[in-house]
Amino acid sequence: MARPKKFLKTLSEEELIKIKELSNSRTEEVRKVQRAKIILLASQGKSNETISKEVGVSIPTICKVLKKWTVFDIDAALSDLARSGRPPVIDVAARTWIIQLACHLPQDYKDGPHSQLWTITSLCNYIHKHCMNEGHECLANVQESTVWEILNSNDIKPHKIKYYLERKDPDFKEKAKKVLLLYKRVAWILQMTREQTEDGVSASKLSGEVVISYDEKPGIQAIGNIAPDLRPNPAVGARCVGRDYEYKRYGTLSLLAGIDLMSGEVIGLVRKSHTSADFIDFLKTVDDKYDKDLKISIILDNHSVHRCRDVMEFLASKPERFEFTFTPKHASWLNLIESFFSKCAKQCLKHLRVNSIEELKTHIESWLKETNETPVVYRWQWKLEDIQGAFADKD
Repeated sequence: MARPKKFLKTLSEEELIKIKELSNSRTEEVRKVQRAKIILLASQGKSNETISKEVGVSIPTICKVLKKWTVFDIDAALSDLARSGRPPVIDVAARTWIIQLACHLPQDYKDGPHSQLWTITSLCNYIHKHCMNEGHECLANVQESTVWEILNSNDIKPHKIKYYLERKDPDFKEKAKKVLLLYKRVAWILQMTREQTEDGVSASKLSGEVVISYDEKPGIQAIGNIAPDLRPNPAVGARCVGRDYEYKRYGTLSLLAGIDLMSGEVIGLVRKSHTSADFIDFLKTVDDKYDKDLKISIILDNHSVHRCRDVMEFLASKPERFEFTFTPKHASWLNLIESFFSKCAKQCLKHLRVNSIEELKTHIESWLKETNETPVVYRWQWKLEDIQGAFADKD
């Protein structure tokens, strides 16, 4: 079938690139890919009959696509033209009211459902109950699917919660920069002393300081089985370890740990509590471990235990020995020790069952000893401009 001359049109360079990409796409809609191929082949002078065989569509369909391309443009030819159809049953005012309801919590309304968040069902029930009084008779028989469609088209999901962290420290920038710059200083020290440390001299001795990232991991549960675990046995179809759902609790422990950022070694104490006395014991352990001429810098959070009178008195008894760098409030994620606690949870504590709290203590201490046999030094990658840029134009 010959093509009418009025359907002939030339593709611009940009349009040709776009059409070629679409015609080779594996992710776009099939009909859009077909229309792109039709336009591309037509621009190459192929007949409608040839295009029909290559693309696998009827000749009337080809004519419609080429007509839209000629009368309108490429985008119109690739898409469906808007149809008049019947006017929407739900008017704009009713849709706005539904969105307004979804943007408030149920408890904001006197007779709202006794739930924290809306569900589509509860929202639909509320609409049915109040639409007449609000003057939206068109919503009397609205379906849940329609309510969902209205909310989804406005990207509103009243049944979900997305958490955020409010910045509660007015000095966040200054404190965060201080921590990050300390990490950068450690990176410089390690870089400048690399040759000497390869000969067995510690970076701490060469720099005259030790930098420790410290925190506590409380509430480590000592959990025991009430029935023995079953070993994997393919012969009976047991492909994994079998474990009884029930268990017994023996108590909890706290891990007080600090990682030496220059050597990767972990200093840890396992205690039944994490009071100021326990923290002072950790400081004494660190004090005894390192040479007296070294300054000990500790990165830690602003917990009251770390600033109480007993701790201050101990620090006063060791003048110029310790220096604390506090992370901002609610920003313990800036402390590198948190990555070590994550490693501890995955490697040491996951699926662990013990017969006593003492066995848990021994297990953690053995794992710390094993970890220190192959210490890992964290390599800080941020440049100074990265640190500066992280706080640019932010409150």
